Amino acid sequence: MRRILHALRNLVSRGRLERDLDDELRASFDLLVDEKIRGGMGPEIARRAAATELHIESVKEQVREVRAGSFVETLAQDVRYGMRLLRRNPLFALTAALSLAIGIGATTAVFTVANGLLLSVPSGVAEPSGLVDIARVEPGEFGVNPIPYANYLAVRQSAKTLEGVFGYELNLEPVSLRAETSSERIFASFVTLNYFDVLGVRPAAGRLFGRGDVEVAGGSPIVVLSDALWQRRFNRDATVVGKTFTFNGYPLTVAGVADERFRGTSILAPDVWIPAVMMQSLQPDSPVNFSAANGPVNWQLMVGARLGPGVSRSQAAAEIQAIGAELERNSPNKLAVDISAGSAVVSAARTMVWTVTPSSRIPAGLRLAAAGFIGLLLALVSIVLVIACANLTGVLLARATVRQREIALRIAIGAARARLVRQLLTETILLFVLGGIAGIVLARVISTLVMGLLPAFPMPVNLSMPLDGRVLAFSLVVSLIAALVSGFAPASRSSRADVVAALKDDAHAPVDTLRLRNAFVAGQVAFSILLVMTAAILTRGLGRVTSVDRGFDPQHVETASIDLTMAGYGAANGAGATRQLVQSLRALPGVQHATLADRAPGPGGMSLGGLTVPGVTPPRGEYFFANTTIVDADYFATLGIPAIAGRDFTADDRPNSTPVAILGESAARRFFPGKDAVGQTIFTTSIGPFGSGQQSPLTIVGVVRDVQFGGPGNSAPMNMYVPLLQHYRSTVTILAKTTSGRTILGDIRAVVASVSPNLPVFDAQPLERQLSGPVETQLRIAAAVAGGVGLIGLLLAAVGIYGVTAYAVTRRTREIGIRLSLGATRAAVVGMVLRQGMRLVAIGSAIGLLLGAGAGVLLSGARFGVPPPDAAMFIGVAMLFALVGLAACYVPARRATRIGAMEALRYE
Repeated sequence: MRRILHALRNLVSRGRLERDLDDELRASFDLLVDEKIRGGMGPEIARRAAATELHIESVKEQVREVRAGSFVETLAQDVRYGMRLLRRNPLFALTAALSLAIGIGATTAVFTVANGLLLSVPSGVAEPSGLVDIARVEPGEFGVNPIPYANYLAVRQSAKTLEGVFGYELNLEPVSLRAETSSERIFASFVTLNYFDVLGVRPAAGRLFGRGDVEVAGGSPIVVLSDALWQRRFNRDATVVGKTFTFNGYPLTVAGVADERFRGTSILAPDVWIPAVMMQSLQPDSPVNFSAANGPVNWQLMVGARLGPGVSRSQAAAEIQAIGAELERNSPNKLAVDISAGSAVVSAARTMVWTVTPSSRIPAGLRLAAAGFIGLLLALVSIVLVIACANLTGVLLARATVRQREIALRIAIGAARARLVRQLLTETILLFVLGGIAGIVLARVISTLVMGLLPAFPMPVNLSMPLDGRVLAFSLVVSLIAALVSGFAPASRSSRADVVAALKDDAHAPVDTLRLRNAFVAGQVAFSILLVMTAAILTRGLGRVTSVDRGFDPQHVETASIDLTMAGYGAANGAGATRQLVQSLRALPGVQHATLADRAPGPGGMSLGGLTVPGVTPPRGEYFFANTTIVDADYFATLGIPAIAGRDFTADDRPNSTPVAILGESAARRFFPGKDAVGQTIFTTSIGPFGSGQQSPLTIVGVVRDVQFGGPGNSAPMNMYVPLLQHYRSTVTILAKTTSGRTILGDIRAVVASVSPNLPVFDAQPLERQLSGPVETQLRIAAAVAGGVGLIGLLLAAVGIYGVTAYAVTRRTREIGIRLSLGATRAAVVGMVLRQGMRLVAIGSAIGLLLGAGAGVLLSGARFGVPPPDAAMFIGVAMLFALVGLAACYVPARRATRIGAMEALRYE
């Protein structure tokens, strides 16, 4: 502490200390002069002898070096000197900082995404570090396994290490909000009543759910608005608190508005929060059942908690794992769904482990998959940073050759090697500071571009990417490490300069320095080829996925969704409204076919339950599963799905008629091998922990071609279709195929308004625009990022090749001039220059192609449908870099042919 205080005093009183040092040395000098005069010397000779003996400036420097706080002083000197050098070479500083900004900005942008999705806790909550997520996961598998409400209650009552446990539904539920004379479709999150209490969210107006609310079915008819909905719909009117509005036709009173910073606990951003005890009131058709004693006994939910005071996460994890193991052992029905060979079957229970993890916006079962994808992007952009650092290292090595006389002079007058290394590293760090600042700004732009590659989401999401202290610290650490790695080799070699050789007029860079610079350029080429190869592999994979025949034709098909409950329709009168709607759509000019379905075709799906086929045993377990779509007549004609056997649904397939279904061809072959499926009967069974086990027959009336959304090589799923008239849904999607290809979304809105003015249309867009599945989206983002950084790497590699070749020509100017004077042809000189540059391209290309082959092995697989690189890709990439290398070497080679004998002899 005393030394720190001395250092602070020395830094603050530096001027006074310098004056005191001058006075002390002047007094010492005068005493020494007087001593020599007394010894018989004359005044002038005595002064010269005293000056030679005392070395005043050297003594001053030694005093400064041992003074407390001297490191800060010398660092400030190094920074000032480095800034002067950069001001003298603005072009070098600008180009170096720009290349570094691209590398640092790209890595920071991807880390910003990772930070926002995986590392950031929900905003607007109290003490977020104490929040954790509780999840059931299957070791080694991806996926989300919600926790039954009864198990949630058991955890809440049994856990001693947790201060509070809350639950919320994974997905948002669309509900209709009717206020005054207008209706709007919004998204609600059903949560437990202690949700806001445990999170510590503050209200912006009114109150939130609390202990005073009743936790029984229908006992708390209240709602909390999000700040976004409060502003958009009610213009932040505080009097909305206490008013009652209808949600799905049911009256709920607005209790309050959540803090504007709070947007939920997951990546989804709800418009309102509704108590789970009101779920059955708002969704009478929901499979969730309520009991007065146990609440929503068959509700599956995500669970979060707050650690108790002084409790570590590991302590809570040990307790929850023990509680979870006991709950799994006592589970009344331990069935699990297993996907195998394109079909889903029910098998024996899987081994489920209960975990406690830091709170995150991504569910625990999906974090590893998300982290893997973000890791791929981070690896791609990090290669650009490596190339930029290698490029800068090569430039610094070249500058070290130019500055070797300066370095030699510093060594000659006594500069220590460590001091020189520190000075040179400081100059490099300044470049990285400039690049890092520009990179942070660029990261915001890149993050926006990456977000722009995402498809439209069917529900509101919270994709905020905060530029917080974690992101700034990451950028600072990356910049510092890259600066030290890039600058150490040039600084180390410069500090070992040969003083005598460096002070000669014809001094050149040492051979090992040139070899090191050539190695960095070859490395740039290798990593650039790796990026280009990765981009080509991912682009081919994307093309392969998008070109797969999905089994239907999405061209010229317009889609729009409606929720009949928003206009007050129920099961009794909703079917008539849909009949009127379809007939009006089919009467529109230019409409070839029109139909309704529970959803537009796309990845994912639903099931009516376990399927039993008389006489056919599933490969494993007790039941088959099929991806079931609820459709109206003319669905297959609208999407161009060919019929293989049987008939389409008709108006005669009414609720009181025989239940029927249509199978995809894969399901028909699996259920009825060697038989005609039409006319056969299968049975659906309600299964699961809360299923009744009741069987219902379905008569097969048709077979159609398979529809699939997996990548190439994936087996087609087992598809089944049931008629909308027999399975009423209030939320339906309109599909209309036009003959001319012109958009008719305006006409669709007009037809819906003619059915009911209070029936809003949402998600209106062409079908082709919404067919991007998760695999296609990931490939599109990865291919775009790889292509962008590959182009940047290609340009940086070209700059590196040009720089090395140009320097080689400059270094050999005298030799080239003499060769030309002695009769060497210009073609021979060009060949000599090209051989030197292209040798680096060849070495780097060989290494890069090997790395690209390895990347192809890692990326290829059934999950993405990415094919491994073939010979054509290797040859194409090699030719591309050969052309780039020739272009980069052309200007130096051309300049070499214009060197004259007199110019060469006068050079140096």
